[in-house]
Amino acid sequence: MTEQRKRVLVTGANGFVGSHLTEALLARGYAVRCMVRSSSDLSAIRGLAVEWAHADVRNGDALREACRDVDAVCHCAALTRALDEETFMRVNAEGTKALAQACIQANGNLERFLFVSSQAAAGPAQNAEDVVDESDSPRPITWYGKSKLAAEKALQAMAGELPLSIVRPCAVFGPRDRDFFAYFQVVQRGLSLRLGRSERLLSLIYVGDLVELIVSVLESKDAVDQTYFGCGYPSSYAGLSRAISDAMGKKPVVITLPEMVLTPLALWSKVQGKLTGRPGLLNDQRILDMRQHRWLCSSAKARRELGFAPRQSLEAAVQETVVWYRENGWL
Repeated sequence: MTEQRKRVLVTGANGFVGSHLTEALLARGYAVRCMVRSSSDLSAIRGLAVEWAHADVRNGDALREACRDVDAVCHCAALTRALDEETFMRVNAEGTKALAQACIQANGNLERFLFVSSQAAAGPAQNAEDVVDESDSPRPITWYGKSKLAAEKALQAMAGELPLSIVRPCAVFGPRDRDFFAYFQVVQRGLSLRLGRSERLLSLIYVGDLVELIVSVLESKDAVDQTYFGCGYPSSYAGLSRAISDAMGKKPVVITLPEMVLTPLALWSKVQGKLTGRPGLLNDQRILDMRQHRWLCSSAKARRELGFAPRQSLEAAVQETVVWYRENGWL
């Protein structure tokens, strides 16, 4: 897609995944148009040679202008925390549908609409031996996951008008990430927290690997009308903590917290949200995620059809992340 300097619209280009994707597309010779809100923090992409489009999902005219004359759209923008399910649906589901409709109306030559969804749209594995893949019926358990699945279905209903590809990343970590950063902070303080005595497993992907997968899907003609899970490493929270500890040169004290502590945390999160008008990082929906024992998915389809594989080990990726956090004064 790069021979004639194709133009790609990246929504949420100032965010964690969006900023890394913007850099990768520029490095591959694409022209990139970044769709951001007027209030967005642009520190991660300021100074890059990009076009700017100021729009949000509530403004159809601005959306259509943002979509005009682009060859592809990578829709990374999403709401990951909200106080109610209605807000998730309005932004993630209805907003995605509005963007796709704007693309259809403004651009009859669109080559690809790539939607960055989430493993949350599929839900956790149901049984002790299960790993979720693209053939499984989705069973989202959180408002966020339900809104992402609703967005997928809205896009799939436009088949024939929209050259759609969907990527469902698992838990993403790496430079600029603020969610997993909390784990790094805990280890920095000499602690390793474990929830309950039974092991919890999850799939992880380094942001650089996720971006490589997204670009591969974008450039593959065979990826139209396809969905791919983006995952790199199966791990446990204990294994992730060990990788972080080794990268930092720490020997943290392991503290096991009983699962019952989640109930008062969820209640306090709800009270805090009502008082501040903002959901906290450890909100009741995040706690619902944490209660699950197997957030595992399979990258077999992406590996088979696109040749996708992580570039390095989990330990090396964590080491790169620690270096970035330290060099940028986060740790």
